[in-house]
Amino acid sequence: MYDFQKKRKIRKILYSPIILLTLILLLVILIRGLFGVYKKAQLSARNLERERIELEKLISREKNLASSIDYLKTEQGIEDEIRTKFRVVKEGESVAVIVDKQPPVIPSVSTSTNAGNFWSRLFHW
Repeated sequence: MYDFQKKRKIRKILYSPIILLTLILLLVILIRGLFGVYKKAQLSARNLERERIELEKLISREKNLASSIDYLKTEQGIEDEIRTKFRVVKEGESVAVIVDKQPPVIPSVSTSTNAGNFWSRLFHW
């Protein structure tokens, strides 16, 4: 009988409104924390994908730069780069420079607000 009353007393304490509200509050806090962790995990996954794409771009650029460096180490590469940058030719060669005909420049008419003194500006309008 004593065991029965002891169990009843424990059950009464466990099912009291204060304990139930405390457990519900604890559950809400845990769910809120879990949701925050979920959002951070989603953000981390997006950042990881973005960084992976950036890494692929950088690897591609590194390959392009390495091939350019290898090309510039050759005599042909050096010659081509000098010809492009400085417009030079070898002896016996000639360069033809074609200049496009530019349209005539039409001077724009601009009105100066500082033209004349105060009285001429006042009576001008």
